[in-house]
Amino acid sequence: LDGMDVPTAKEAAIEWLVEQGIGERKVNYRLRDWLLSRQRFWGCPIPVVYCDDDGIVPVPEDQLPVVAPDDVEFTPTGQSPLQHHEGFLHTTCPKCGGPARRETDTMDTFVDSSWYFLRFCDPWAENEPFSAEAVARWMPVDQYIGGAEHAVLHLMYARFFTKALADLGVAPKELREPFQRLFTQGMIRLEGAKMSKSKGNLVAPEEIIDTLGADALRLAHLAVKPPEDDVDWEDFGLEGCARFLHRVWRLAVPGSDLATGARSGEPTDADQEVVRATHRLIDDITTHFDRWSYNVAVAKYMAFVNDLYRYAQSDAGPHGPTLDQAVDTLLQLLAPACPHITAELWDRRHSTGGEVAHVHETEWPVADP
Repeated sequence: LDGMDVPTAKEAAIEWLVEQGIGERKVNYRLRDWLLSRQRFWGCPIPVVYCDDDGIVPVPEDQLPVVAPDDVEFTPTGQSPLQHHEGFLHTTCPKCGGPARRETDTMDTFVDSSWYFLRFCDPWAENEPFSAEAVARWMPVDQYIGGAEHAVLHLMYARFFTKALADLGVAPKELREPFQRLFTQGMIRLEGAKMSKSKGNLVAPEEIIDTLGADALRLAHLAVKPPEDDVDWEDFGLEGCARFLHRVWRLAVPGSDLATGARSGEPTDADQEVVRATHRLIDDITTHFDRWSYNVAVAKYMAFVNDLYRYAQSDAGPHGPTLDQAVDTLLQLLAPACPHITAELWDRRHSTGGEVAHVHETEWPVADP
């Protein structure tokens, strides 16, 4: 094996062991049994009762689902609060009618999340989880987006559930894979540690929303880095995004001083350059959205707004129709990232005679090459 790289050495060693008759080639999967039950409140109750006479008895189908109570008391004992909820714990045996105790363990929440996408296909079905016809119409999912910590287990469980339900005839037998594409997003860290409920190092959004607005928070998420990268909370430019949206407001709100003295008549070469920049922006934002390059798209928004400010404040003044078209296009392109401010501005610019216009109902702009 001297001089070989590791993969080549492994292959050579396996071949030699097989030739000598002292080994065999085998693929081992690093899978372990799934610990399905958890000593937690969160998760689906396991539909089993314990009877002193009949032992372990499953809950009959006509008594399903077993619903967890909504008035449990959480105490720092490390035990599930279901163990101390008298109304949930004590029941009758479905077999003999005598006193029985409910199972207080719950199923791993992966049990819910491993097939929820099938329920989404037929969410109002009352007598079955979903109809096979609805699943055949909607599945597989075009794009799966998940965190890195779920990229193995949740993906594996979801694929297992899909294949098992198809084999059982509950889902269409042709459905072998639930997702066509996978995108794994990065994680947000706070002071170097992953944000999580268990660590208690979360940033509550309410204060940010109350002071800077939901759109500034959304835009900061998009702007900070490519979505597949991990990012530190300290790197979020919340104030900068808020200032940018204030500039968009001043540019787009009717009666703005920036549009005062706008020209009419034939457009000049400077006006035509703004038209060209507007169509370049359409092409850029569409391309970067398709590539998931949201941080680059935000930079394009900001550069375009800077250009419009220079144009509006130029000595010649802006051409009214050119500026209006540029601002309307900006609002349409910005709407997925900042849905609230763009909806408000579009409404103010285009609502007439009681008719409420909505930016989110407009067609996506198309660039003219």
